[in-house]
Amino acid sequence: MITIGFASHHVETLPFVREQMERHQVIVLEEPPSPHFPAMLSGAISISDYIMELDSGFPEFEHRMCTLLRELHRKGGQIFQVEPYLEKLLQIHELFADGKTVDQVMQVEDLKEVYSAEKRATGALIAYYARSMDKPFELVVEAVKNFARADAYRLILRERLRARAIALLYEPAEKMYVEAGYIHYPLYRYLRHELGRKEKIRVAFLLAPVVKKLHAKRRNMGPGDILTLHYAFHDGLQEDLANLLAARSLIYIKLIRKEELIPGNSEAPHAEDEVKVNRMVDRLDFNQCQELFKQIRLAKQERAVELAEKYIRKLAGS
Repeated sequence: MITIGFASHHVETLPFVREQMERHQVIVLEEPPSPHFPAMLSGAISISDYIMELDSGFPEFEHRMCTLLRELHRKGGQIFQVEPYLEKLLQIHELFADGKTVDQVMQVEDLKEVYSAEKRATGALIAYYARSMDKPFELVVEAVKNFARADAYRLILRERLRARAIALLYEPAEKMYVEAGYIHYPLYRYLRHELGRKEKIRVAFLLAPVVKKLHAKRRNMGPGDILTLHYAFHDGLQEDLANLLAARSLIYIKLIRKEELIPGNSEAPHAEDEVKVNRMVDRLDFNQCQELFKQIRLAKQERAVELAEKYIRKLAGS
């Protein structure tokens, strides 16, 4: 049996991650293989030294996760890092660092598809950043949609490669836990394709109890992720819906807190922040997003939240 545990890389998810991982003999992490990972698990190098190479935006999560993985390793758990897309991307970077040209990289059949997908997504992201500073709102929305389509293409390739690698690793007699972020839900589709109907694949949204308690919708996903998943799963998407999701995502990314939040007074500070921001943007239509975006476009996060709350109070009173 395989369990795919969908969760974000935040400290608040770790109790749920532990509960799932302890039930499985094999754990598959959503990260490319590191040559120092076995040494970290065994204690040959410190967790702090290991984390330094990760360049993670959530160091406390990484430290606590490594502590958990060491514990599970000591108990006999088999732990693998499986993320072929990122592994191939690292190989591409190493080839460029060695002086190889784009043409030489594209001649490597194993890397060609990854390079093309990454180039497309990176180009779309750069175009979005360039437009987001001072271009008309409609052009920024188009840039968001272009990036979401490119990201969906990259996402599909990433999950297809990962599903194939996991299927090769899987032994039916063992219980396997597969780590995955919420946006990587297409992994289920491709893993099901690789293993066929006879193998049981269970999907677990780890923060479901928290999300339910907070009365959140759509598993608490932001409009940008929803747009990307629409493009990943469906050939067509109504333009009005795509425009609305893209417009709301422009507001969402200005309001959401991006720093690592540690549970304290709140048991799930990231989830609560996501619920708060989703409830705000879900109230906005396209024109209201456009109006609010003009106010918060260049504002820092805290100021953007103040302006958005004031704007929404005004809407409620009108």
